[in-house]
Amino acid sequence: MDSQNISRKKTQKKRLFDTPWKYKEGFIVALALLLAGFIIEVITPQPGVSIPAFPFNMYAGMAFITTIAFLHIFYRDIQMVRWLSTIPAATSSICLITLLTILMGVFQQDQPDAGGLAGAIGLTHLKNAWPFLMAQLYVLISLGLVTLRRSIPFKKKNAGFMLNHAGLWIVIAAASLGTGDLRRLRMELYENEPVWYAYDDNSQVHELPFALELINFDIDEYPPQLAIVDSHTGRLTDPALRPLPYIETGKTTELLDWSVTIEEFFPMALETDGQVSYSEETGAPPFARISAHNQSTGESHEGWISCGSFMYDAQFIWLDGRSVLVMTLPEPRKYQSHVEARTMHDEPRELFIEVNKPPKVAGWRLYQVSYNQQMGKWSDVSVLEVVRDPWLPVVYVGFIMLLAGAVYIFWIGKDTATEETEEKKEKNELQA
Repeated sequence: MDSQNISRKKTQKKRLFDTPWKYKEGFIVALALLLAGFIIEVITPQPGVSIPAFPFNMYAGMAFITTIAFLHIFYRDIQMVRWLSTIPAATSSICLITLLTILMGVFQQDQPDAGGLAGAIGLTHLKNAWPFLMAQLYVLISLGLVTLRRSIPFKKKNAGFMLNHAGLWIVIAAASLGTGDLRRLRMELYENEPVWYAYDDNSQVHELPFALELINFDIDEYPPQLAIVDSHTGRLTDPALRPLPYIETGKTTELLDWSVTIEEFFPMALETDGQVSYSEETGAPPFARISAHNQSTGESHEGWISCGSFMYDAQFIWLDGRSVLVMTLPEPRKYQSHVEARTMHDEPRELFIEVNKPPKVAGWRLYQVSYNQQMGKWSDVSVLEVVRDPWLPVVYVGFIMLLAGAVYIFWIGKDTATEETEEKKEKNELQA
């Protein structure tokens, strides 16, 4: 009779949400939290969640850590708390936050006032929306409980696991709590004019703890390129002709049926009484003397072409009644701002700000983002993005822990596994 009951229990199919919970229940919980976040986002009058700034975000983080520790110490035997510290819970929570991260790339962000269904449920401002907050709480609670369960009592073989999970916890928590202290402003610099303020996305003025003065703005450009354009559409005659050839003195290139030779090239020049000569005057555009020969018809053309500038018109050569040989505007290879930075307590210092090379002043990072593109390399305006993110070092600590955990698992953990295998072999030999 007992054997029949045992066999009946083995063959009985596990029903949904019967203990122990597995991956299926985990993904249902994740879906329920996602839907709850969408509903809260719709019914709340203000789009998104306002993350408090320092010191309240720090207090919230400490209270959250205390709550996780309290649950682990006093309620870890409760079914829900025990399940939250399992791999299925951690996996489903990470999948949920990964899905929302992907949606951030699908929908244009930072538009809390966007209309339609996507705006109503928070897909256009996900990083501050309720669905993302629910996903973050889910993953942080699960990761925190998993890490505590594996760390007490401490075992050497669990060190890599703890570093990875604790590092990921710190990255997510610091990035979330730091949102309240993150400042991203736009700053416009003009030559010989100190500027100590910047603008946010709403054009509100914010005073900064430093001042910047633009000494010089410099652009290093690629040579201009040759192209044949349809005068009716303004587009390339052959769109497949990429990349376009650069203009260099003495160079011969093939464009469609035309053989084009660059007889002479000036990176900066002016035309006076039909004569073109090198010039360093402001606004002086590139000029090139071109000879073009059609290999099919035998037709030839020769003359000067120029892309023009904000001060001078472009020049081109008509090849036939529709096709035009033109010079494209030079593309910037590199541009940088030479500025002088001043603070209340430090001596003035000169800085060079380039794209992807942001210096730091008074806790703010300075990013080169734009300039007066109409004036090109003669621009007297430099546009910077100034960013302050005091929680970024904490995020870096989390990434270092993730890296350390990976190194431990792949190298030190390998040695630990070898030692455990040898110990098992010795035990088997002794038993034999």
